[in-house]
Amino acid sequence: MMRYNILERIVAWGKEQAQVRALVLEGSLAKQQSIDELSDLDINVWYEGEIPFGQTISWLADIGEVLIENRLQMETPAGMINTQLVIFGNGVKVDFSFWPVSLLEKAFPYYEKLEILLDKDSQAGQIKQCISEKKGARMEKAEFDRIVNEFWFELHYVAKFLKRGEIWFVQGIQAGIRENYLLPLLEESARLKGLKPSFSGRKIENWTDTTRLAAIFADYSLASNWQAMWEEIALFEEISNFIALQYHFALPQVKIERMKNLLRGIQEG
Repeated sequence: MMRYNILERIVAWGKEQAQVRALVLEGSLAKQQSIDELSDLDINVWYEGEIPFGQTISWLADIGEVLIENRLQMETPAGMINTQLVIFGNGVKVDFSFWPVSLLEKAFPYYEKLEILLDKDSQAGQIKQCISEKKGARMEKAEFDRIVNEFWFELHYVAKFLKRGEIWFVQGIQAGIRENYLLPLLEESARLKGLKPSFSGRKIENWTDTTRLAAIFADYSLASNWQAMWEEIALFEEISNFIALQYHFALPQVKIERMKNLLRGIQEG
């Protein structure tokens, strides 16, 4: 498989680079979850000294032909880390991140699971101290209240800009509502039912009932966007009521009904 050919080349490259002290595989392949032929390689390059890696593409020549790459910074519990996301000519995508070994002087929570690919200085023990077991802590009431409040607040923008016919803008707002308010409640609902949600809604078909999700996605028409808003409201209310019942949280029902009346008034006015 092309991905494993690239992986072998990365390890061979690391062995030849004096600055590279360890290579670690993380992500879905390390966890052996939700992987297929399109899964990325997530490679941590632990290094010492000055490195050109992540700053040019010339260092990648020993690994493969670069089709396209992107350099970013990633926020981690250890601070900002440089990354270089690379798609090679054979279609394999590798997300490289560059970690100075000095960070290992104090363990920090980062990894869920990892695989040590290269360890020149017997640092595997220190690296593995950075594994942090994710615990399924219940949603706190303050967080639940914030999500409910902000969901209804954002819907005012949806209704207002739909009334103005600004569909492109509305669909951007709706994408944020789905990610920031609906998805966290879908995840919490799944946990309450004994299921294990994946990050960012991945494999959502495996951990929630998706029969109603299609209705909250609109096409590029006003009628469809209004309908999607009301379907989204119905779904959000169902899930928030379920969570509130399980945790004995109180929902601001008077405010919610007044908000629904306000949204109807904007639509019909």
